[in-house]
Amino acid sequence: MSYTMTIADLLEIQEITLSEPLFSDLLYQDMDTIILQEPIEKGKILVDEEENPVIFAGYNSNIGWIGCCTLFRNPSLPLIEYFEEAELEMYQENRSIVTDTVREYYSKNLQKTVLPGPDDLNPNRASSIDELLKKTMGFETGSLCLDCCCGTGVGSMVMRDHGMIPLAYDNDESLLVRGMNEGRLKPERTMWIDGRLINDFLTEPVPVSCGFMIGEVHSFNAHIWKDIIIAACNASEKILFTTGTEPEIIQVKDWASEAGKKVEIFESDSDPIYDRWICFSE
Repeated sequence: MSYTMTIADLLEIQEITLSEPLFSDLLYQDMDTIILQEPIEKGKILVDEEENPVIFAGYNSNIGWIGCCTLFRNPSLPLIEYFEEAELEMYQENRSIVTDTVREYYSKNLQKTVLPGPDDLNPNRASSIDELLKKTMGFETGSLCLDCCCGTGVGSMVMRDHGMIPLAYDNDESLLVRGMNEGRLKPERTMWIDGRLINDFLTEPVPVSCGFMIGEVHSFNAHIWKDIIIAACNASEKILFTTGTEPEIIQVKDWASEAGKKVEIFESDSDPIYDRWICFSE
């Protein structure tokens, strides 16, 4: 079941459009200037449990409610001053709930605007990932976990089936849409981002980072994969990455070691193609 709370619900209005075009735009303070271009007749500010402003919303009778989200950045002084001049209402909500609603808002926009990628999931893939996780870190019910470069979300599906709470991300929006359409990815727990920036989008500690079928790693893209792996290692205590080939997993091991992880690699017999080689750390 999809998450049922929306940004509009949190602000007790019918509908709202966020001014930042993409979820990844939420990092950048210059996004504040977009909402400043429209005069507003009244405003609402949503704060988290620490009373930090996370959503600014303004009403214009010509365009309705527009908003900007400062979950992942500090609001600029012009933005604060702009809303101080309006007739304001204040609302408060737990930060984790707001984050879920914002992720779902952008995920639903992707589903409306992006054609889904092919559904190329091998039917045996889920059981092999299930077996692999049982052999290594196991399943901790209620534990948060990253699904790094998640593709269409088979890893998230397996972890969720065992009571874990995955947060998935990838830079291929068509794969994310396919995964959400198939139910393997949950819109409120999915992000279309550059994986190198994952730590900028985390609002709570995440104990585990997993990346299933990392790659393909080549000389021309190895520097990108290195940054993605190191970012995931920095985000979590435990890591688990898989690749299809031994040279790839050796590179992953070197990058994880560079990030300060004590890792081991081994060959798995549960999947001879996608998750054949394992890099694991507890």
